[in-house]
Amino acid sequence: MKISEMRNVFAFCLGSFTLLAGCGGFTEDVNGNIVEGTPADVNQMESVYALARVAQSGKVERSSAGDSITIVFEINGGCVKDGESLAYDPNFFFADSQTFAYSFRGDTLLLSTIYEPGPYEVNQERYEESFIFVGGTPGVLDGIWKNTQCRYREEKIYCMNDGYDQYFKFDGGKVEIRVVDREDYDYMQTVFVNQLFDFIGSGGSIQLETPYYYSDTKYEQEEYGIGILEKTNTAMKFTYGDLTFDLSLDYAYYKDSLSVTLKSGDVTCVGKHREIVNVPPEMCNADYVDNFYEIEDTGLLKYEKKNDSEFEACIDGILGR
Repeated sequence: MKISEMRNVFAFCLGSFTLLAGCGGFTEDVNGNIVEGTPADVNQMESVYALARVAQSGKVERSSAGDSITIVFEINGGCVKDGESLAYDPNFFFADSQTFAYSFRGDTLLLSTIYEPGPYEVNQERYEESFIFVGGTPGVLDGIWKNTQCRYREEKIYCMNDGYDQYFKFDGGKVEIRVVDREDYDYMQTVFVNQLFDFIGSGGSIQLETPYYYSDTKYEQEEYGIGILEKTNTAMKFTYGDLTFDLSLDYAYYKDSLSVTLKSGDVTCVGKHREIVNVPPEMCNADYVDNFYEIEDTGLLKYEKKNDSEFEACIDGILGR
């Protein structure tokens, strides 16, 4: 049995180990303005929530004063190492918790916490941040709330632009988080594409993991010798030297799986990634041993399979490297 708590790591990136949401760069409201939420159609929220994928569920412990909550996510049972072998331990237990003050500002719900810098963050100061949620009933915690991807730090607002939306449903002593992929998200303006350009131009590395497809970034393709000819939010045609490439996203499901295709001439390179955090007992065996990795500080194993090396080698073949 393993019992552990990661109070600071949990913070809403969402930094719980089962979500590991990709924390993209913050975009600051240039005026530092405090913005209020807008009323949402309750039926629309419920419809979106019903179709979203369940990411986590846990407990909510409320303070007697009614001004703070502790969210606790628990894992009961999991795939672990037993010497050099794998074993499914039904008694494995892991708890991940974080306490938040909560308040309402207009139509928004604020979950607030104090960020304490780690021992190696020598230049980082302690600060308060509040995560901004909209869509529920003003003044009432219970209900469905959408994470806006924005937060206040010392009354200044910062926002992210990740390719998925999170919905929290508070119901008495329970909470459930669901995730839905954004159809309009620009997958061709992400960390992955920047890595791809860097690899083609200078031989860097490509990481086929879903957070890199869901975190937007600005890149200067000219510095890699790339010329973009056409672009949509899921596909791109570009040149490098005398070569023309067609890049397309086949599918992407946050913290689940993705597939991307890169073509040039008669060569097609396909990059794939698949991960499973809550490994079922039937997969916890030697047949999959090469695809298990320990989730940091937990003792729990997750399944992960990707073909980074093969994808890079295929691109090297196109480039004649």
